[in-house]
Amino acid sequence: MDGQLGTRAVTRPADRVGPLWILALTLGVVAVFASWFGPLQILLPVQTDRIGGPGGREALLGLVVGVGAAVALVANPIWGLISDRCRARLGTRMPVVYVGTAIGVAGQVVLLTADSGPATVAGWVLVQLGFNGPFAVLAALMADRVPEQQRGVVGSLFGVGQIVGVISGVVVAESVGGSAIGYLVLAVLTPALLSAIVVAGRAAPVASPAHAVTGGGGVGDDAGAGAGTGVDGQAGTDAVARSRVALADFRPTRQYAWAWLLRFLMNLTNAILLVYLFFFLDSVVGAPDPGSSVLVVTVITLVLSAVCAAMAGSFSDRLHRRREFAAAGALITAGGLLGLAASTTMPAVLAAAAVLGVGWGLFIAVDMAIITGSLATSGTAGTLLGVANIATSLPQVVAPAIAVPLVTSAAGYPALYWAGAGIAVAAALCTLPLRGVR
Repeated sequence: MDGQLGTRAVTRPADRVGPLWILALTLGVVAVFASWFGPLQILLPVQTDRIGGPGGREALLGLVVGVGAAVALVANPIWGLISDRCRARLGTRMPVVYVGTAIGVAGQVVLLTADSGPATVAGWVLVQLGFNGPFAVLAALMADRVPEQQRGVVGSLFGVGQIVGVISGVVVAESVGGSAIGYLVLAVLTPALLSAIVVAGRAAPVASPAHAVTGGGGVGDDAGAGAGTGVDGQAGTDAVARSRVALADFRPTRQYAWAWLLRFLMNLTNAILLVYLFFFLDSVVGAPDPGSSVLVVTVITLVLSAVCAAMAGSFSDRLHRRREFAAAGALITAGGLLGLAASTTMPAVLAAAAVLGVGWGLFIAVDMAIITGSLATSGTAGTLLGVANIATSLPQVVAPAIAVPLVTSAAGYPALYWAGAGIAVAAALCTLPLRGVR
């Protein structure tokens, strides 16, 4: 790259990442999302129900989730900036994985023993603060190493890893009956799975600088146009330039802004669905065992999402199209939420969950490819992807603010899911300005 920031690294076919590296990346994503969504969907609702009681559980859960997500808003881009600096100076982003994982595990231990609202908030804050470090690195590694002709497949598997992580976290939580022991299980499994990307990163061959050719292509000129460098640990002028990267060097493009908003709105619909699903099944549907019902709904939704994402990611690479898949996913998600708003029985809920699974799968198949294709510079990939990850965590702050007034009013949960459907339609409209992402 001749040491210049803002130029693109055109990755040759020889730089294609192998299946073991892709598997390691996916396992890392599984680890992080299991540690987030096992608590979000079962462990934290059970814990806040025990602490706050029927009259205060919704408000306490909203406080815990909201404060934790607020911390994640700041933590993810900061971890991304730190990983950019580590990569420039040390040739690797892995110190962020080590430190972040240690902090996250400490939070899981605090939650294991938490018996009050403040202790629960503190533990969840540490979990969000810590595991946003590895997550920022995993996203940046995709920009670093994955060539554009693999972005659809690897990006869809990145999304599949999120799905498997959610299912795994819920399975762990339900297998222990929603008890705090689930935090202990996750505290063991998460570092074990994250170690795979550390080992793969050491074993993977570093691409030759000859493979990085400067290019002047505009952002989003082709589907999934790459922002990654394909090189992990370049020396010389490139390292010097990267060491000087600062906030002033960020140049988010117009495409990046629309891609960010698309991700935010879609994740807001997901947060609206997931955060209060336990209470919806308990209060509206009257499920005898809400925890088991959450598991069934989650598995149906996310298995279908994984299948659709895996298929759509490959098709998007072949067709050189991204935004059409995202738009279709958003509109189908809106339909699923409308179905959920009308549901009062488990069969109806499961039918709506199937529709939601298809919609979410189509979106996550191309989400990472759209985001990485909108980056303007290579030197700030970690930080800009960290900012992009705010669009994943911010909805956890916004969702309770939308949900609590609705579900505690006469309109109740149907109004919440109607609102979610409207947000999904707005997300579909965000794909229209993404003209560079064909």
